[in-house]
Amino acid sequence: MKIKTTSTRIAHGKKTPPDKKQTRRKPAVNQKPRLSARSRISAVFRFLGRALAPALMTAFIFMAVFFAFSSDMFILRDIRISGCRNQDAVVLENIIREEFPANILRIDLDKTRQRLEEETWVRRVEIHRMLPSFLVLRVQERSPEVLLELGGVQMMADREGVLLGAYKREFGKIESPIFKGLDGGDQEAYKKSYDENAERIQRGISMLTEIAEAMPLAVHDISEIDISEWNNIKIMMNDDPAEIFMGGGNYVNRFASFIGDPAKKYQELKNQGIQVAQIDLSNDGQIVYKSMEAVAREKALKNRKPVNR
Repeated sequence: MKIKTTSTRIAHGKKTPPDKKQTRRKPAVNQKPRLSARSRISAVFRFLGRALAPALMTAFIFMAVFFAFSSDMFILRDIRISGCRNQDAVVLENIIREEFPANILRIDLDKTRQRLEEETWVRRVEIHRMLPSFLVLRVQERSPEVLLELGGVQMMADREGVLLGAYKREFGKIESPIFKGLDGGDQEAYKKSYDENAERIQRGISMLTEIAEAMPLAVHDISEIDISEWNNIKIMMNDDPAEIFMGGGNYVNRFASFIGDPAKKYQELKNQGIQVAQIDLSNDGQIVYKSMEAVAREKALKNRKPVNR
């Protein structure tokens, strides 16, 4: 008969090994591995590098900019100007050198352009930097296309009405009638009323353009344009003292009706010795001829003061 014991290993004189599940130790909570001194120093340097990099970059940029704006390397040495025919290029160069910084990087190109375009002949100017020390200017000049009479002096202007100075033979022949009736008796007064004068000149140019497109040869016979009245432009023909009232529109038809007058009324009046002072074309389909005596009577009636009773 066999007798069973509770533990066979104790019966044989051996100790029972402890249960692995019971003897396993749990790691300590929040226990961090210890860093060596070298690792701690490396971590500190990495932190300082990340923190100081932006500051060092900013300092480098500041030093570079300071060097550029103060270095003699970027001092303006030469200004190359093209496109000047009537405008004196030396004047433009002196304006830049006297009114703007010597360092090419400190020159405001927009302000420089605006200042140069204040000069009489300069219509537009392009400015480019050529580092380290050059400026390149391309000038577009104004063209004298209109002749004006101011205070008995023939002045030149471009299509925008900008005065370009007194007319001289060296400018050649300008294919333009003489514009009269402008506000201001001299250049300064003209400039003060520039906007209105320029608008009147544009109306006169528009009239000439319309007539020239329909009658390119006849338009050259117009010698003067009076634009003193806004809605009644007056013209004069070569070698003819009569003022022709064109009204405020329909210029081509009105001018054609006078040039091609089938009855030749104007020539008939001149053959009779009648001095025609005004020809009114302002009413479509009607031509009114006024003698010098008739015009004088009209002026006298306008100037007559009413009598107070």
